[in-house]
This record gives sequence, structure tokens and C-alpha cells, in this order.
Amino acid sequence: MRDVVMALAAPAVMCASGLYAACAAWWRRRHPAPEPWSQAGLRLAGERAVAVAEALVADEHALLVQDAERAGAKSSGLRHHERPVTGNQVAEGRSGEAP
Repeated sequence: MRDVVMALAAPAVMCASGLYAACAAWWRRRHPAPEPWSQAGLRLAGERAVAVAEALVADEHALLVQDAERAGAKSSGLRHHERPVTGNQVAEGRSGEAP
């Protein structure tokens, strides 16, 4: 039984991927991408820019969290915006050293 399923799985996947490719090509011909200078094109470009910016911020945030965990900054219990302030200066610098 297992051999029969394996023998039929490859052709089934190939047929499904071919059908998907044919439908995707038909859809692209019927619904072409908007011109880049049109309102819809500018909206799509803006959405792509926001998605790229969100991905960059998420990556940088992950790196900062990883660096903070390595440096032991989380052991103090204070976040960077909760550090005590003396006068006009932050009591601890970004890397934990005193000013």
C-alpha cells in the first residue's frame, strides 16, 4: 500500500503544480499589474515599502534583544527607557558604563 501511495504521489504533485502554473499564468494575463505611476501602482509601492521597513525594524529589534541578553542588560530589571536619570543625564550609558 505504501509503495502505491509513493508511486502516485509524484505524478499527482506534478499535475497539481502544472495546473497551478497554468491558472497563475491565466490570472496574470487577465489581471495585469497596474502601471507604476498610477494611483494603484503607487499604493502598492507604498505597501511594499512599509512591509520592507517592518521587516528591517523586526530584524534590528531581534538583534538588539540578542545583544542585550548577551551583555546581561536584562538582569538589572530596568529597560533602556526606565533607567534612573540624574539631572539632565542618564545614570548608565547604553552599554552599561557610567557617564
